[in-house]
Amino acid sequence: MRKDPILFVDDDILYLRLVESIVRQRGITAYYATSGEEALEVLRVHPCDAMVTDLNMPGMNGYLLGEQAKMLLPNLHIVMVTSEASHQVCRQAALSGIAQVLEKPASVKQVQAVLQAAAPWLLTVEAFPVPDTNAAVAGLSYAL
Repeated sequence: MRKDPILFVDDDILYLRLVESIVRQRGITAYYATSGEEALEVLRVHPCDAMVTDLNMPGMNGYLLGEQAKMLLPNLHIVMVTSEASHQVCRQAALSGIAQVLEKPASVKQVQAVLQAAAPWLLTVEAFPVPDTNAAVAGLSYAL
């Protein structure tokens, strides 16, 4: 079954470059946006199956982006990454249509874990193994 690309949204250009290098190595088609407003424009032109967004961005934050993205694409699977994945953040994310909240990755293995959570259909265990220990994200994950 063919799936549409994944959209990554973050105002941190260096983080997006890290993600892009990993995604490109895996042959995954992806789009990138540096703001919530830009992300919505991308989704209007290029519907995606999944979106990974930062919480804290200038202008539109991840919560509002999640709400508006779900209005455009009700079946969009959204994963939010943040450095502050508290219970309150997870609860607000769920109310905003976000399926999962993960601690913002700082390593390649953590980025791989985020990709696996966001779009498991794009990856195979052989081509893209899940890290042996998910301790960094397991306690901060919230699934609907």
